[in-house]
Amino acid sequence: MPKVSVIIPCYNQGAFLDEAVDSVLAQTFTDLEIIVVNDGSTDVSTRQKLATYRRDKTRVVTTDNQGLAAARNNGIAAATGVYILPLDADDRIAPRYLEEAVAVLETEPDTGIVYCQARLFGAVEADWLLPQYSIDEMLRDNVIFCSALFRRADWELVRGYDTGMVYGWEDYEFWLSLIERGRAVRRLDGRYFYYRVAADSMVRSKEKKQKMAMFKRIYQRHATFIGEHIEVWLAPLLEARESYRTARLYVDCGDGLSNDGSIARKVNRGRQVLTFPIETVAQQRAFRFDPADCPVIVELISVETDTGQGRSGVDITLVGANALYRQGNLFYFDTADPQIFLPAPISGGGDVVRTIVITVDLLALGEAALHRIVEYQNEQLVRTSCRAMLAKLIPFRKRDGRT
Repeated sequence: MPKVSVIIPCYNQGAFLDEAVDSVLAQTFTDLEIIVVNDGSTDVSTRQKLATYRRDKTRVVTTDNQGLAAARNNGIAAATGVYILPLDADDRIAPRYLEEAVAVLETEPDTGIVYCQARLFGAVEADWLLPQYSIDEMLRDNVIFCSALFRRADWELVRGYDTGMVYGWEDYEFWLSLIERGRAVRRLDGRYFYYRVAADSMVRSKEKKQKMAMFKRIYQRHATFIGEHIEVWLAPLLEARESYRTARLYVDCGDGLSNDGSIARKVNRGRQVLTFPIETVAQQRAFRFDPADCPVIVELISVETDTGQGRSGVDITLVGANALYRQGNLFYFDTADPQIFLPAPISGGGDVVRTIVITVDLLALGEAALHRIVEYQNEQLVRTSCRAMLAKLIPFRKRDGRT
């Protein structure tokens, strides 16, 4: 019985099969077998090739066309290895992949999936920069490609790949089945997997409605697991739907500034008057106003305080900020944490401030603010260049003294 079974489904991809098989036979780990599954190929050359295919440690299983998930299941059912590595017929692996992956599964009983870093080849030549694995990342989208090593016992436990995933993403559903049962995931540092990019690559050619159907099926099969981590899906949904941002007034009572010592107000683009009641806040040592929680261009129109003796205005020229640029009471913030520091003491008589009223005009938010800042920088560069040119021209005067 070999330690590893490499399962290679092949549907009309006979032209690439030798590359895939050669990459497996070139492994530094040699205790293996290769199962090629002819999934009802209709291409004449592929059928002829597989009918007489003879390679070391390799055998062919022929079935009717049942789809990729079923082809993998059929290959694993015919295999005898303790560990399984699926490999598509047009992809390949580097020589050390199996050796390093098996070593992890042999020494880490809680690890159920071992994969590596990857590279694209074919129509695209580049490193495949997938996000680092985490449960949150995995629930947003699949970050583990199809060719990862796992235990045959785990395949039996989850009853194999879901053949209902007829439009693809069967590997994504399979990985979730293992992860929700507590299997840990390890990514090797080496770049050992090579994924061929073709014009008709399966997943990339799917229509939106087909992907929606598959993700709906994934949700139905893993509703409890996804429900336990539902905030992963809800957070970006809420962020996409909310058109407003958050402004905050921070009060330093001697322990520094924190969200616990702040008052939040929802804000949007345009002019608004924000009222912050702070009468119950003792020992008001310093105040900071964050006009938004994103890059912003803001005009600070007025800051007024009320100590119970009437309102009084704060001198805006004394206000500080971490703005990239400032023109009077106009601030250009390129940071997601814009801060305006109100002068201390904020009340001339030293009385406790009951209310702070801040009037602002939020001229641009987020990406729009960053674009406006770039435009402003370009304008300043042009003006600086013009001044430099004028400075050079001034010495050239006519004899009568006129320029």
